[in-house]
Amino acid sequence: MNRFFVLILVAVWSVFSVDAQTTFSKNLKAGKKQTVVFYGTSAAINPSNRFWVEQLQGKLDKRFPGKVDFYNCSKSGIGSFWATENFKDSVLTRNPDLLIFGFSENDAVLRFNNWPWYSGRCAEYMIDHLWEQNQDATIILYIISERPLGKAAETRPEIAAFNASCREIAKKKDIILTDFSVIFNETYEKFGEEGLKQYQRDGILPTKKAANEVLVPMLWKAIFGKK
Repeated sequence: MNRFFVLILVAVWSVFSVDAQTTFSKNLKAGKKQTVVFYGTSAAINPSNRFWVEQLQGKLDKRFPGKVDFYNCSKSGIGSFWATENFKDSVLTRNPDLLIFGFSENDAVLRFNNWPWYSGRCAEYMIDHLWEQNQDATIILYIISERPLGKAAETRPEIAAFNASCREIAKKKDIILTDFSVIFNETYEKFGEEGLKQYQRDGILPTKKAANEVLVPMLWKAIFGKK
C-alpha cells in the first residue's frame, strides 16, 4: 500500500472505522439536501490559501449536483474567541448537517494570550451547541499544522500543546479528527524545510499542492470512508 495513503488513514481518525460513512454522506446518497459550513482562519478563507475549501465544494457539487448548500464562514486573523462569540450568527443560523472547523493554529499565536487548553475547550463549546440544535450533525475538527516555520514558529511556540487539547476533545466527544499535521510532519522529517514549503509556505498556510495531495483527499475520506 502506498505510504502516503497509509499516512492519510492514520491522520483521519474517529470512533468509527475509516471504512464507515458519516450520517451526512448517507443522507446525500439517499438524495436528501444537506448543508455544509466550513469555519476556520486564514488558511481556509484567504484567496491564496483556500484552494482546499473550494476544491471540496467543487467535488461535492459535481457528485451531488443541487444537493449541497456550502458556506465558507471562515475569517482571517481570528481564533477561537471570535469563533465562539460568533458561532450562532456564523454557524447555527445556517443549521449545518456537516461542520468542518479548526482554530488551534491561531489560538497558539502569542498575541492572543491563550492557554493551550483553550482550543479544546472552545471546540467542545461549539460541538455541544451544534448538537443541541442538530443531534445528527456530522462534525469534523481539523489540525492544520504542527511545524510552523520562521516567524510563524516564533509567534506559536506552544502550538503542539494547543493541538493536543483539540485531539483530547475530539476523542472525548467522539467526533472525526483530520490531523493534517501527521503528514506534514512526516514530509518535514523526510525532506526538510524546503520540502514542507511545497505544502505549507510558512509551515501553516496551505498551497495548491497541499490541497490536491493532502487536505482534500483526507477530508473526502473522513466524510465518505475508504470507498
